[in-house]
Amino acid sequence: MVRPRKQLDVVQAFRGPRVLTLEKVCRRLQVSRSTVLRRLDEHGYHSSYNHSGRFVTIDEVADFDARGLWVWRGARFSKQGSLKETVNYFVDNSAHGMTHDEVATLLGVRAHNTLRALVQEARIERERLGPTFVYLSRRASIRREQVGRRKAVVAASRKPHPTSRQVIATLLELIKDPQASRQQLVVRCQHRGVSISGGLLDTIFQKYGLDKKRAP
Repeated sequence: MVRPRKQLDVVQAFRGPRVLTLEKVCRRLQVSRSTVLRRLDEHGYHSSYNHSGRFVTIDEVADFDARGLWVWRGARFSKQGSLKETVNYFVDNSAHGMTHDEVATLLGVRAHNTLRALVQEARIERERLGPTFVYLSRRASIRREQVGRRKAVVAASRKPHPTSRQVIATLLELIKDPQASRQQLVVRCQHRGVSISGGLLDTIFQKYGLDKKRAP
């Protein structure tokens, strides 16, 4: 005689806490670990990619953002699954590759060992671009695009940036004389006690679209 299947309200078990350990799910449902895992499979469940996968949740109560990530009281989840799969996905799909700090900021965990393992497994590539190593897609066509964009970002970061004092001084002089030339602005800012170069002035004009605003 086939033993009737016990009715279990898995969704109700996650109402309120939304995230539980397997042990707590077992206690709430009063069934074995193997039974819980079978029922969780039916709902689509996710293990946390931090805390050694200790916490679980199900699709019905999870609230993933547009990136496929969700955090609940310190437990972090990804639609990609484990930390390794998640890191691989984001590196592979990033616009200009990712540094370790960028991965750590995005996922909220340190990922040095994970990145190293992915490189050793030839699932991603690593290249020094600018001041640090950048992790890139193993697909050559995507990697070339990532490298090109990263080099552009590095080059832009090396350009000098005007201080708020320099910006304010330039804008004040432009209010007084909207048709002032760049050289005149440099001299007038210096008279205000604010030293500024022509290059920094160009950066301010570009950032605020001042040439367009001054067009007749």
